[in-house]
Amino acid sequence: MLGTVSFCGEYCSVIESEDSVEEAINGLIKSNKHKLLIISQTTYSLEKFENIIEKIKADDRLRNIRIEIINTICSATKQRQEETKEIAKQVQTMVIVGGKNSSNSNKLYELAKKYCNNVLFIETEKEIDIKEIEKTKKIGIMAGASTPQKIIERVVEKLRVIC
Repeated sequence: MLGTVSFCGEYCSVIESEDSVEEAINGLIKSNKHKLLIISQTTYSLEKFENIIEKIKADDRLRNIRIEIINTICSATKQRQEETKEIAKQVQTMVIVGGKNSSNSNKLYELAKKYCNNVLFIETEKEIDIKEIEKTKKIGIMAGASTPQKIIERVVEKLRVIC
């Protein structure tokens, strides 16, 4: 993100959530610019990005502003987010496997929490809390894009043993 921001010139605003849209719009209006380019981070939540775009487009103060939208969310990220959403709706417990510092793993975790009441975010099978899982009949698993296959396999194997 810092690399992109460094190329933006005089006016740039980073919108991390819907809560910061109003502040960014106010800044744009004060800047007297008449063009707005919106770019997504490649691992950003597709659902949040779409909500932010809707909020910006709905603001009447921007009716004379030319808005260009570039969605750079990678297809693998989109697919993982869509799958996470669908799986989380159908299970009692959702397990997200990935690095705590991984942007896309964190997005999967946040998304899963919207659709499933019991979501675990783990980096390895050692973090699985047996007490939280043992009574669960239906578990969903999703892993961040950079999670090594071996770790995913160990998580799946441990869950099979527990359940």
